[in-house]
Amino acid sequence: MKTKYRTYAHNLILAVLLVSAGACKRDGFLNVDPKGSLTDESTFASETNADLFINDVYNQMPDMNNESQILDQWTDNSCVGATWMTGQSLIRSNALNPSNAPNGPGGMFSWSDNYSRIRKCNVFLQQAAKYQSNFSDEWYKQRVAEVKFLRALFYSFLYQNYGGVPLISVPLNNQAMGDSIFISRSSLDQTLAFIEADCDAAAADLPTIATASGRATKGAALTLKAAVQLFAASPLVNTTNDAAKWAKAAASSEAVMDLDVYDLFSDYNGQFLAVNNWNVETIFAKGYAAPSKGHRREGMQGPVIVRGVQQAWGNFQPTQNLVDDYLMNNGKHITDPASGYDPQHPYVNREPRFYASIVYDGSTWQGDIFQSRTGGNNQIDLGSSSDISNTGYNGRKTLDESILGQTSLGINPGTSNYIFYRYAEVLLNYAEAQNEAVGPDAGVYAAVNKVRDRAGIPGLPAGLGQTEMRVIIRRERRIELAFEDKRWYDIRRWDITTKGEAVLTQPQYGMRITPGAGGNLSYTKVPVFNSTFSHHMNWLPIPQSAIEQNKRLTPNPGY
Repeated sequence: MKTKYRTYAHNLILAVLLVSAGACKRDGFLNVDPKGSLTDESTFASETNADLFINDVYNQMPDMNNESQILDQWTDNSCVGATWMTGQSLIRSNALNPSNAPNGPGGMFSWSDNYSRIRKCNVFLQQAAKYQSNFSDEWYKQRVAEVKFLRALFYSFLYQNYGGVPLISVPLNNQAMGDSIFISRSSLDQTLAFIEADCDAAAADLPTIATASGRATKGAALTLKAAVQLFAASPLVNTTNDAAKWAKAAASSEAVMDLDVYDLFSDYNGQFLAVNNWNVETIFAKGYAAPSKGHRREGMQGPVIVRGVQQAWGNFQPTQNLVDDYLMNNGKHITDPASGYDPQHPYVNREPRFYASIVYDGSTWQGDIFQSRTGGNNQIDLGSSSDISNTGYNGRKTLDESILGQTSLGINPGTSNYIFYRYAEVLLNYAEAQNEAVGPDAGVYAAVNKVRDRAGIPGLPAGLGQTEMRVIIRRERRIELAFEDKRWYDIRRWDITTKGEAVLTQPQYGMRITPGAGGNLSYTKVPVFNSTFSHHMNWLPIPQSAIEQNKRLTPNPGY
């Protein structure tokens, strides 16, 4: 099945490349003239026509619901043993270099794709200004704000993966501008300031409540700003631990909270399902609707053997490292002697988010009992000889259990949103930044406890110190945001990939379960992959193709 899937993926990539080749000139996106149906007078002759252009910009957002390799596979959260997968072959194998620079899931941080997206934004801003008389003031102001938000979003993908990047705010034309189209990299601070300025401009003119599902709002712009500021305040970038940077990030998250339009949705996992699209917790998401539906990962990510038949490819394999971080239902960590944790009954009395997120031995998926134990229907595959999980676990969170894996693969029936930002993240962003800026004050407690309350676990004890609160907040982020493509950014910005916890230079574990006499089960944690990672890989390499095209680009250190 892995060979079959590889063929499918290869054909899909070829199809995308062929479409891309037909869409732009061979000498690169920087050289394409702003002409033709996308930029001429007819495109910007009316609001209706111009909206089609903007819709295409929205459509450029990474297609994460049709992605086989979630970004958590680049981390210690998920470990899929297929050696052709990027997380295994490049990241956790310490093999990243400019010649194999990956594009990330859905092309999230593709260097060329993001600059193509940014170019579309710049074309719109230029042409809309030129034909502004064709639009109402209200329409023009809001659409410009939306496109500035989208440009900031695309730049944020570059900033948080590569650091300082070339800042381009107008469409470039090599025929008119020559080699001046090739721009050197700006600094980290300059890149951050550019994103902040776009977010501020967008927030000033965007509505608080979306005028249509999926459109950017004031809250989305402020949340994006807070997220990049949190990244900039963290140890990887803020090497002197300047408290003012943490305070700035906290203030931006607090501004989102002060809008008083978001809250936590009552159903932690249900918020990701189509029936609850655009719920009160969603701040910004990419929607999926007929005819361009999404897999929502059921077929690519779901448990493999269901009712005796292979239903899915199983590319969603939580590690024991992650499982061990889920709390007990009394809110205590399993290492706490008062937690009640029993290593020979490891799945008993865990917190509700564990049961909502993990398919484990003895749990039920689509009416079938999942058994990763020796002799079970999904016996742990330590040799990676099949699609069955290498860790003994599959993921449940974000998947729609009503959709069979083969149905998902065959007709793409899913219409669940892909959520880029939700309110729980804002609360945890605020709590982290405020704790680092001033310590665990009442606001920090309130934000963390709100997340824990929805999770169904007790609030935090009083009297915690800043270091203790830091540990708790980081664990809360790992659990609350698991499988939402956030962990890659967190472990890098905290600078713990090779330092401190060194999460990418230690083994990834699974759970081998062996039946014994009388039906008793024996649980043994086993290494499934020995991760290696170099510190310089906290920043991705500038692709060799980009460096060869633009001689003013400097590579990131270590490459």
